[in-house]
Amino acid sequence: MKIAICTIGSRGDIQPFLVLGEYLSENGFQVKVASAKMYEALAANYKVTYQSFEGNYASIVDDEALKKEIGRNPFMIGKELKEKVYPIIESSLETYFDLVKWADVVLYHPKTMLDGICGTMQEKLIKAYVVPAFTPTKEFTNPIVSFLPIPKFLNKLTYLFNNIALSTFNTPVKNFRAKHKLAKGRSILETPVIYGVSPLILDRPADYPKDVFFSGFWMKDNKNDQLSEEVASFVSNEKKVLLITFGSMPYKSEVDFNLYVKAIVDHFDLKVLVVRGWGLKGKEIYKNDQVLAIDAAPFTALFPLVDFVVHHGGAGTTAIALKSGLPQMICPVLHPFGDQYFWGKQIERNGVGVSPIPLKKLTVNKFIDSIRQLVDERLSIEADKLKQKLAAENGLLRAKEIIEKHYAQQQRSRSL
Repeated sequence: MKIAICTIGSRGDIQPFLVLGEYLSENGFQVKVASAKMYEALAANYKVTYQSFEGNYASIVDDEALKKEIGRNPFMIGKELKEKVYPIIESSLETYFDLVKWADVVLYHPKTMLDGICGTMQEKLIKAYVVPAFTPTKEFTNPIVSFLPIPKFLNKLTYLFNNIALSTFNTPVKNFRAKHKLAKGRSILETPVIYGVSPLILDRPADYPKDVFFSGFWMKDNKNDQLSEEVASFVSNEKKVLLITFGSMPYKSEVDFNLYVKAIVDHFDLKVLVVRGWGLKGKEIYKNDQVLAIDAAPFTALFPLVDFVVHHGGAGTTAIALKSGLPQMICPVLHPFGDQYFWGKQIERNGVGVSPIPLKKLTVNKFIDSIRQLVDERLSIEADKLKQKLAAENGLLRAKEIIEKHYAQQQRSRSL
């Protein structure tokens, strides 16, 4: 079976698909993954064939005008963002379309906009994502707008927000259809959906269609990942370590980040490890014998060696922390829109973390209060219990089984 995986966005939108692609490849499938050229180095760490298109999201993240829009409303696209994003989408659609024609089954992130150009090949398609944001349900608000005080009886309507958000990118889709003389089709196709979400963290809604699945997290044990000697030494002694990272999210706050680091050192008997990522790139970090700042590290190797984590609430980072048994504090950077607050509430609901506080609403006093709750032994006990349960889950195998069943059904339909 030939499987195409099409995705777009930040590293958190790419890496889970690379993990899934490698697993499928190792299990005998022909797998090609398509995403931006800037992720070629990342893709080289996985056993997949990678097809890239031009697109540098790092330059978008570094754009100061865009940073002002992120957090207010990332879907309100101004002229400057259109100039940067539309060319990436138009380039991506060319790559995706060729890959869809090649494949027997196509897994695709809804943000790729494949719905708008692949209506004649719909039987191949399976939507896939690590956030349950594209299937309406009465049981919870759309994760993208979960911070808003929306009455429960309106939950299902909140998923219309996806149509509004995706419609922002209709122009490059229309241009592509015109260029390739494709008939106008539905902007959102009805396809099976696989969410790389654990039902141990979030119950699969009872009102989901039968072909919408929670497979479990798409993660692998990267036993070959190595930490630097400096980092390994820092986390190896008896003092507990608090990790802080905002991944690829831009750090935007009126509070100097170093005030948070210093507050931990002053009020708690903890060491602090800061992973800058893109979010704190180039930031000078408060220096102390109990503080270490690094640019990057493999999270699957690092997280099991620390004791607590403060992060932005990306789905992938949250999953790694859960699998590592870490109590979490989530400080959403995207606010009020985005799934980060949603994951923060799930962490709190499951008793393995503290209440999320959006980064722009965080103060030093609130931070100290939250860290005091975070280091409570009861959270560590619950986080370890959940870790043991998650260890028995195999989201990659479950996703493979769903794909195989879909392909078998497709073949039977063709033979009739």
